[in-house]
Amino acid sequence: MLSSKSPATSCTAYEDRIPVARPALPRTEYLVPYLRQIDEAQIYSNHGPLVDQFEARMAARLGLRKANVISCSTGTMALVGLIRAARNLSGHLGHLCLLPAYTFVATAGAALSCGYECHVVDVDPISWAVDPAALLRHPRLSEVGLVLPVAPYGRSIDLPGWQAFHADTGIPVVIDAAACLDQLLRSGASLPDTIPLAVSLHATKSFGCGEGGLVLSRNSALVEETYKVLNNGFLGSREAQTAGLNGKMSEYTAAVALAELDNFANKLDRWAAVAMAYSATQQASGVRLWTAPDISSCYVLAEARTAAHAAILRARLTEKGIDIRNWYGAGLSAHPAYAHLRKDVLTASDDVASRIIGLPCFTGLSEQDIRRITNLLT
Repeated sequence: MLSSKSPATSCTAYEDRIPVARPALPRTEYLVPYLRQIDEAQIYSNHGPLVDQFEARMAARLGLRKANVISCSTGTMALVGLIRAARNLSGHLGHLCLLPAYTFVATAGAALSCGYECHVVDVDPISWAVDPAALLRHPRLSEVGLVLPVAPYGRSIDLPGWQAFHADTGIPVVIDAAACLDQLLRSGASLPDTIPLAVSLHATKSFGCGEGGLVLSRNSALVEETYKVLNNGFLGSREAQTAGLNGKMSEYTAAVALAELDNFANKLDRWAAVAMAYSATQQASGVRLWTAPDISSCYVLAEARTAAHAAILRARLTEKGIDIRNWYGAGLSAHPAYAHLRKDVLTASDDVASRIIGLPCFTGLSEQDIRRITNLLT
């Protein structure tokens, strides 16, 4: 069980507390056939047969070729692999990375770990994402060697716009699409020609395997370079061709991912039932509720009218034993580790961060619990 650890929740003992998330990964009996395959093959890592099978099946589900998909140990490692690969191939000497203020901290951590200086930019108040057209006018654009747009909470992102930005500027673009996999599986992955996506398979995501990630790209040269980066620089020999690291998915993780894929259609139906139950209370709640398919199925967000209204709702929910989550915190600049980063004026990011509340969302959440939650959102 994952629960909030804020003082408001930890001091109140409720037997009927509703956690913000309760991941439901495949049960043991669904893993056993794949674990037996591991026993028989006696291959445990290094791109084994289950990883190969998972990548092939996932590519088919997404309408992609297997060569368009790489599995990774974590979603953050997918970002790191793509960032390093894009830098290796681009020849672009810019030292600066532009990334949104409104994102999870892993976005900034990945860029900094690859040696970039990060500059935090504001988001569009409607999409909560960076506008590629607006970024063309950024005063530091001449210094930029990487842009890391984010699809917040799995919302759709302007992929054609980012493809045009890349074509106009030559600046590498890597999309942090951490929570987008369920959306992509519903609609097929309409990927741009040169813009890659990094996806998370964390336990809290709609499709989870504990810890894992995916690289998705139609750019074969970028996929090959990312493979090398995540394989200690190796490709087809024991001679490292680039400075790399170990970001591979293990066979045991692939076993969980394959079992998850086997039953994912059913899991999507259960996610949809939760979203529908929340949506049915939209008028009664008095606030804007964001659910799938507008965002990823693993989130339900309450958008308060003002920051003061949000504070009232947070206090009311926690007092009544409802765990909540401020998934992106107050924005990157509010975290001590990233407070030193140079930034633009963050009017929209600060406003959105102050008004968004992550509500409980998991496949076992009952309609009765959902009514209990939404009755407090007035």
